[in-house]
Amino acid sequence: MADRISTSLAQQLGINAILLQQTKVHQTQQQISSGKRILTAADDPSGAVQILDFNQSISRITHFQTNINYAENRLSLSDGTLQSVTNSLQRVRELAVQGFNDTNTAEDRQFLAQEMFQRLDEMIALANTKDANGDYLYAGFKGQTQAVTGSSETGVFSFQGDQGQRLIQIGENRTVSDNNSGAEIFFNLQDKNGNTEDMFSTIYNLATDLASNRPAAEEMVVTMGVLPADGETVVINGVTYEFDNDAITTAGHTAISIGVDTDTTMANLNAAINTEQSLGNTDVTSTLNGSALTLLADNQGAGTLSFSDGTGGDVSITTPASIPLYDHLDQLDTALNRILDVRSQIGARLNVVDNQNEINQDILLNIEQTKSQVEDLDMAEAISQLNLQIVSLQAAQQSFVNIQNLSLFNLL
Repeated sequence: MADRISTSLAQQLGINAILLQQTKVHQTQQQISSGKRILTAADDPSGAVQILDFNQSISRITHFQTNINYAENRLSLSDGTLQSVTNSLQRVRELAVQGFNDTNTAEDRQFLAQEMFQRLDEMIALANTKDANGDYLYAGFKGQTQAVTGSSETGVFSFQGDQGQRLIQIGENRTVSDNNSGAEIFFNLQDKNGNTEDMFSTIYNLATDLASNRPAAEEMVVTMGVLPADGETVVINGVTYEFDNDAITTAGHTAISIGVDTDTTMANLNAAINTEQSLGNTDVTSTLNGSALTLLADNQGAGTLSFSDGTGGDVSITTPASIPLYDHLDQLDTALNRILDVRSQIGARLNVVDNQNEINQDILLNIEQTKSQVEDLDMAEAISQLNLQIVSLQAAQQSFVNIQNLSLFNLL
C-alpha cells in the first residue's frame, strides 16, 4: 500500500528542495567571487588546519623580511656615513701633509688648521647620525642618547653610548648585527706606544699644532765635548747606539754599534751614524759643526732620547715634550684602517642580509604555492558546477509549480 502524502507535506518537500539548491548555488557563487575553495572550517576541516599553519609561517617570514629591510637600511646608512668619515679623514691627512711642508708660513698653517677644525666638527656630526626612527646610529643600546659629545672649540671628546650591538632575527636560525658601537669606531684607537686615543682628539691636536706653527720634525740635539768612551750608549726612538772599540756592526733596528778607537774623530763618528741611516737601519741622522755633533731623530716621541751615565757632563740633550706631527699622521692612518675594517664588517653583513632575503623569498613562494593548492578554487570546475546547480534549482522550482497545480477538482 503506497504512502499517502498530504498537500502540506508535498509543499514542504518542494520548498526544501528549492532551498537546498539555492544554498548550493549561493555557496558556489561565494567561492567563485572569493576565489577560495574553503570559506569556513566546515567546508574542509583538515584543509582549514593546514591553511592556518601556512598563514602562521607566512606571517613569521614576512616579519623576518621586515627585519631585513630595517637592518639593510641601517647598515647601508652606516656604510654611507663611514664613507663620509673616510673622506673627511683623508682630507685631514692631505692637509697635514701639506702643512708639514717647510715652505708654508705660519699664516698658511693657520688656514689649513681652520679647515681641519671644520672637518672635525663635520666628523662629530657624522658620528651622531640618526636612523629613520630617530635613534643614534652609533650609540649602541642607548639609541636615544647622543653618541659623541665635544667640538673643535672645547677639544674634549667623550662617548656617551655603550658598546652594545643589537642582533636582529632575519631567518629561522639567523641573526645579524645592525650596527657597530661608536666606541669601537671612533674611540679605543691605540697609538704606537700602546696608549688609547680617539680620532677626534688626534685631529684636534694636529690642527692645534699646525695653528701654532709647529714644525713637522723637531731636533733632539746631543752635544759632545769629547769622543764617547768605550761602552757608552745613546737611545733614540728605541734604537740603542753603543760606542765600542770594535768595527762598526748592525744588530737590527734595536741596537746599532758605532766603532770608536783612539784614532776616531768626530768626523768619523758623524760619517758612521749617517751610514747606518742610509742603510735604513735608523731614522737618526748626524751633522757635525766644529766639535758639536748633532743627532736629528725623525718621528721621535717624547722622552725617547737618553745617554748612559758614563758620558757625565760631556753631553747635553735637548728634546721636545710634545708628540711630533708625524705621529699624528700615524694615528690618522690607524683611524682610516679602523674605518675600513668596520666597513668590511658592514659589507659582510649586507651580503648575509641579501642572501637571507633571497632564501626567505624562496621559502615564502613555496609556502604560498602549497597553500594555494589547498585553499584556492578551480575556477573552471566551479563555474561548471554552478551552471549545473542553477539547472537543478530551476528544475526544483518548476516541479514545485507543477505539483502545486495538481488537484482532483481539475478532473471533475
